[in-house]
Amino acid sequence: MKGAPLAALTALLLAASTAVAVAAPPDRPTNVRRTRVSNTEVLLTWHDNSDNETGFEILRRAALHKNFQSRGTVPANAEEFTDTVERGTVYTYRVRAYNGDGDSDDSNDCLVGRTPPNIPIGVKARFIALTVVRVTWADVSQTESGFQIQRAAEGKGFQTVATVPANTEKWDDEGLNSAHTYTYRVRALGRPGVCIDNSKYSVERTVTTKGGVRILTVDVTGNGKGTVVSIPEGIHCGPLRASCSAEFPTATTITLLAEPTASSRFKEWLDVPACVGNDTSCSFNLGKDRVIGAVFKKKVLK
Repeated sequence: MKGAPLAALTALLLAASTAVAVAAPPDRPTNVRRTRVSNTEVLLTWHDNSDNETGFEILRRAALHKNFQSRGTVPANAEEFTDTVERGTVYTYRVRAYNGDGDSDDSNDCLVGRTPPNIPIGVKARFIALTVVRVTWADVSQTESGFQIQRAAEGKGFQTVATVPANTEKWDDEGLNSAHTYTYRVRALGRPGVCIDNSKYSVERTVTTKGGVRILTVDVTGNGKGTVVSIPEGIHCGPLRASCSAEFPTATTITLLAEPTASSRFKEWLDVPACVGNDTSCSFNLGKDRVIGAVFKKKVLK
């Protein structure tokens, strides 16, 4: 009787060694994507996640149809398939791996023939504070998954600075540098998981932050009359406006132009060491707030 348990254990081990192996279907393919080849063909690609597949089967159904149908198979390790399509028809594709033990789970769905969301329109960029820009747009799409805002600083390329949910129509860009130029653009996001592309980018809008400004004041003095204007625009004073001020970004190069009336002559600039004599043009760098005098004198009648 002592040998009975040993005989039973031996029988169990023998049965286990001859048992059929547990079925092992391949892993599901992922990241199915499509590339349009022509109006009548589409190229599908995917990622092969298994090392035991016999091949891959490509499934498709047209819009409004319930059931998927096989469109063909490709060998193990393949990661692309070309199929014929009809222009104007929306299709849904899936891919699955298979071997002698069964099929994998289906891949993600990939839509072919579905148009991307519409490009946002009416894009604007405006200041709501010295260094805060509000970007707004009109949402004219019904299928977007969100919106992507990109910004380019002066002399640099575009970078994504925000992604906002569907149906959003504004975004505030805070903490910008003062006296810097920025350009913005927006696009509607599709649904990459089901192969719906993003829209193209909107028109670009450029703004220059107002932080870091300096104030320039010009006083028209003397017993003559004339006007003083600036390049860039901002200053425009005399003969009826004896004093005027304007804000400019720090370190802006300013050029003042003096124009006397017919009965007057321009005499000199005051408080501008770089500008001497009666030259009617005066250029300088506005590194600090400044008050500059422009002196006009009456012409002496002979």
